[in-house]
Amino acid sequence: MTTVIDTPSGLDEDPTAYLALPRFNQTLDLDFELPGAETHTATVSYALTDAPPDSPWPVVVFFNGLGGHRLIAAMIEGIAREHAVQILTLDKPGGGLSSLAPAGVPLPLALRTRWMHAALLAVLSHLRITRFAALSHSNGLFYALYTLLHLPPSVTATRWTLTGPFIPASISGALGLRLAAALPASLPNALGSLLRVVPPVASAVSWSSGLLSLSAGLLSSPAAAATTDGAPPTQEQEQERQNRLPPHERGYMHRSVTTACREAIMRQAMGESRAAMGQEALLCLHGGDAAPGGAAPDSVWGLGPGAFDAEILRGAFARLGEHYADDALRIHVVYGAADGLVPAKGRAWLREVLGSTGLIPELDPPAGTDGGAARWTEVPEAGHDDVLFLEEVVGGILGRVSG
Repeated sequence: MTTVIDTPSGLDEDPTAYLALPRFNQTLDLDFELPGAETHTATVSYALTDAPPDSPWPVVVFFNGLGGHRLIAAMIEGIAREHAVQILTLDKPGGGLSSLAPAGVPLPLALRTRWMHAALLAVLSHLRITRFAALSHSNGLFYALYTLLHLPPSVTATRWTLTGPFIPASISGALGLRLAAALPASLPNALGSLLRVVPPVASAVSWSSGLLSLSAGLLSSPAAAATTDGAPPTQEQEQERQNRLPPHERGYMHRSVTTACREAIMRQAMGESRAAMGQEALLCLHGGDAAPGGAAPDSVWGLGPGAFDAEILRGAFARLGEHYADDALRIHVVYGAADGLVPAKGRAWLREVLGSTGLIPELDPPAGTDGGAARWTEVPEAGHDDVLFLEEVVGGILGRVSG
């Protein structure tokens, strides 16, 4: 299929013009009701990658990680075009251009997943999309899980790929996260500012910042390193370097996004989403606002009440398995084998849950089948966010959707 591109790409010399394109800066108003309060008008901002006019390209709804931002669509647009797929991604409440009006109205932590679900349904209706594949990264797990459990009959999800799905420290044993969860809520709430101005805090707190951390990693990686004469590598030089790497280390962004464009995306994302990052950190660490008297939240991640993280998540996955019986929702999981945020203990727990609930029917299928082994992947030497920019991973995800 030939794609006609009549607007700038991330390889053009003016990243500002590219990132200002309407497709990366859409907004939509929707009604959202807070408990015990009147209905407010909320605004959600979103991006939908390019496609030829009237194309039948399938849509992937991307549920961002902690520091996720709609402009990740600009980073992924190139490989999405190559696979004839569109990527739709939304800014979380308080992030990007998304907001709950009137200004200053607090949004309880446990309602963040319901807010995003309502916003997504509004956007899907506006765009006349009734069928999509889901892709979640890190704590996007909570948002995708809530949405897949509450889809109306008029909307169909065909697949769900989880990259680096976040597992709470109470399950995984991640020491850094356990220490962070013990901090006063006011500190994680200020995380967005702390990460920006106090670098040691960023290195001490080991959870995903989604788009922001992976952008920073790419900007300091060999792929972005200068050549021997001090100049940035050309596209041809970078392609040659990528070809020499083993398959599990090859990236794809050099073909469609320059270093200058990545820097511009990172600056804009951080500028627009610092407050939301703090709220997302609290959601990861605590799951919801404490009940009166400091008791456990009335609802954790919007998925329901419960005293233990493992109990709440296992119950949600069990309900999902009942809702999508007989492998009706094709699930794939991709971790980096060197994921420090989700240690092996947490990954093993999730694998067992997906197997016991029937969401991945066979944990050890025969070679060459699309069963458990093909649908559970741990990429050698990759970290938590690395998997989002590996050709082998993202090409496989989009290939399954377009195929």
